[in-house]
Amino acid sequence: MDRQPQLNLHVLGELTATRDGAVVDLGGRRQRAVLAGLVIHRDQVVPADRLVGCVWGEQPPVNASGALQAYVSHLRRRLEPDATARQREGVIARAGPGYVLRLPPDAVDAWTFEAAVESAAGESPVEAACTLDTALKAWRGPAYADYAGEAWVEAECARLTELRAVARERLLAARLELGEAQLVIGDLEALVKEDPLREERWRLLTLALYRAHRQAAALEALRRARTVLADELGVDPGPALRALEAEVLAQSPDLDGPPAARAADATALVPRPRTPDGIVDRDHELTLLRERLEDLADGTSGCVLVEGPAGIGKTRLLDELRRLAVAAGVWVRSARSSALEQDFEWGVVRQLFGAGVDDVLGRAERFAVLRGLCELTTRLAEQAPFVLCVDDVQRCDEASLQFLAYLVPRLEELPVLIVLTMRTGEPQHADDLVELVADETVTVVRPAPLTEQGTAALVADRLGRGADAFVATCHRMTSGNPLLLRQLLRALADQGVPPDAAHVDTVRAVGSRAITSLVTLRLRRMPERVSIVAHAVAVLGPTADLRSVADLARRPEEEVAAALDVLARGEILRDGQPGQPLDFVNPLVRDAIHADIPPGERALLHARMERRLKSSSSRPAHAGVPTP
Repeated sequence: MDRQPQLNLHVLGELTATRDGAVVDLGGRRQRAVLAGLVIHRDQVVPADRLVGCVWGEQPPVNASGALQAYVSHLRRRLEPDATARQREGVIARAGPGYVLRLPPDAVDAWTFEAAVESAAGESPVEAACTLDTALKAWRGPAYADYAGEAWVEAECARLTELRAVARERLLAARLELGEAQLVIGDLEALVKEDPLREERWRLLTLALYRAHRQAAALEALRRARTVLADELGVDPGPALRALEAEVLAQSPDLDGPPAARAADATALVPRPRTPDGIVDRDHELTLLRERLEDLADGTSGCVLVEGPAGIGKTRLLDELRRLAVAAGVWVRSARSSALEQDFEWGVVRQLFGAGVDDVLGRAERFAVLRGLCELTTRLAEQAPFVLCVDDVQRCDEASLQFLAYLVPRLEELPVLIVLTMRTGEPQHADDLVELVADETVTVVRPAPLTEQGTAALVADRLGRGADAFVATCHRMTSGNPLLLRQLLRALADQGVPPDAAHVDTVRAVGSRAITSLVTLRLRRMPERVSIVAHAVAVLGPTADLRSVADLARRPEEEVAAALDVLARGEILRDGQPGQPLDFVNPLVRDAIHADIPPGERALLHARMERRLKSSSSRPAHAGVPTP
């Protein structure tokens, strides 16, 4: 055992092994099944006939015993290449009627994961969040993915899957105890959707909504839980949910979140450790945010706007700012704008200041409310410096946006730092937002797409060190968009795809599906006239220009020009120079939009295209017309 400190086995996903960081070739599927059977029966002697069942099931060959011995011998040589023949029983040892795997507890990712979940149960919320977040990063896909559905591994897969579900719930519960109610609502909604029969998830979601001052939404979540349980199981909610419902209705003080930490105690709230896939290629942006926090400590105010397309990493930068602020002992007040709440006055303000702002919002005149909110901000700043964070400010309700536009030029020497994120490519009709962005005191940060080196770092974090061709394909398929890249890598990890040159075609196939779903969803959210123009550009191909698109779509050129502007701001078309052909940001985007055109509309557009070609005596090969 002492000679194998750098041998690690990975079963949370496809079964793999590494030695000194290098991948170990474990042989074929049957040979790896022997190792999987030994890992499952940790520290136990596994009879040879049981291992035979793992390899061949109910139809073993006549020489199964000899073949099993050969597999064991091959595994020993590959796991212990530096050992002599006599020493190679260090990892897989013969014991009685079978074999036993001898490895330290931290050598197998499943063992380490289980120990971390057990350890977190007795830790404080801060420590538990760190432990669970780190442990969950070890999952690269379904446990023992190579052998999914086989009887001999089914029970262990189910056990580990349940343990992972518990870990995810406990992580969000710990974050909830750390005062992150607003930030975990989206994650909890996703967990509930994934398994709506787990009542603990409904409980956590309800509690998070209540602590985010969304009592109506909390009661609606409980109603949904009751309906699902009745429809699926024919039962009422359990005692925990019923008790929570009574407390919500009674507005019990026991449901309130943890009190805001005093500045002197804020350094104790150490946030979860960030992994390499959190932030890469953002040295300039992080330096700026750190400088602004240092200025804040000296009593200097400021406002930073982080803007960019969907998925470029704006929210990640905001999360990192929160982490840095907490580590520096600075209060943070956060809000996240939502399209669903955009029509509700003062929604973002209530998220930022909580119930203590109700008296101010009750004033009759809007100007009196704005002055009152400014005075409230001043009083809070006199107590201690703090940061106001608003994510997706382009979706902010009009009243709250007016307050932000009113506050920014009046910060003066207050120790308040305002940090906003804004997604480009979405319609913006609010004059207050235009005024806010144009304010000369606002520092605008525009994160760039990831470099190929940054892509390589994320590939290494998710899948292991990637071959140059593999990394280059990932970068090209996603155009350096961090969100698209993470989606691609998550899909590759779920399928157990290794990051080598042999799987470049798999990256192309998986990346195409990921980009297709994202682009079509974005386009369907746009007005119909914009979609019609996008379809015309996709059919025309590289010959597309304003006049030809207007002709094919049969729309006025002014309307087409406005639609093209929307598509450019939506990161679907490149923002090219006047007179240049129209082009999509990525060839896959064009393919995705063309494939999404309804069959009838597609046939009509191609028929018009053919008539155009005939009337201009052009050959179809020059038009870049995709096959219908």
